[in-house]
Formats: sequence, C-alpha cells, structure tokens
Amino acid sequence: MKHPLLDRWVRVLSSINPGKAIPNINTVTRANMSVTLQERLRDIDPELFQAVFATPIEEIEDSRLQQHLYDQAFWTDDEDQLRRYGYEKFANTIRDEKIKYENDKIEKEIEASRQRQELQRQERERKAGMSLMDRMHEESKKQTTADVINNQLRYHGRIGTN
Repeated sequence: MKHPLLDRWVRVLSSINPGKAIPNINTVTRANMSVTLQERLRDIDPELFQAVFATPIEEIEDSRLQQHLYDQAFWTDDEDQLRRYGYEKFANTIRDEKIKYENDKIEKEIEASRQRQELQRQERERKAGMSLMDRMHEESKKQTTADVINNQLRYHGRIGTN
C-alpha cells in the first residue's frame, strides 16, 4: 500500500539531495538517516518531518505532554519537549506565537512611549508660550508645605524669613 505522504517525501528529499538515493519512507528512522538531512527536512517541511519521525504519543514518557498532544493544546514550556519527540510543527507554532507575543508587547511599549513623548511635547509648547510669572505661579501650585520647608532648610539653613 502506498504511503499517503510518499509523493511529498520524494519531492522534498529530491530538492534537498538532487540525484541521490531517497530513503524508504516506510523504513526510515532518525537512526538510519543523516543528521544533516534531518535538519534540512526539519527546516524545509516541519509538518512532513513530524509526520514521519514523531514518536507515537503512547510511547512518550511525560504524561503531561501526552495529554497536551491528545488535546492539541500546548503550553509555552512544551516547545523543547515537542522537538525532542519529533513534533516539530507544533514546536514551531509555539515559537512563532512567542515571537508574535513579544513583538506585540514591544509595539505596545513603543506606542505608549510615543504617547508620552507627545504629551511632553505639548507641555513644552504650552510652557514656552507662558510668561515667567505664569510659569512661577503654576510651579508654586504644585509645591506642598513640606516642599517649601525642605527647600528653605536646604538653601537657607533655617525656616522662615529674616
């Protein structure tokens, strides 16, 4: 009976190693295929790599990972374990989602920074149009009594006038 992925297997391996013998898809294992060829296959077609080389779920020792494979619901810390057992496509999905999350987080931080910079620019423009007396009056509104006392002690060494 013809393996359902045979045509794809032949096409991908022919593109990786043109003119070389293609291993039998029914008998190939990680042990009898070169590491370089495995790596190239993993990079070019992770789904095919997973279909051919993935460890059957029943043979995985980690029951938590088994449950995640059955449910097709993974945690971010499953990535390395999935790669170890040959589930390259699922591991790549986790990696891509992590990258997407980090990029979204960075974009949000950049947008927040732009908004802060815009507010600071507007504040600078507003203060540039004010007279000295207006700026001093506004600054004095922000000071508390404790600020006034601390400044008098710092600059005059005492509290009060005289």
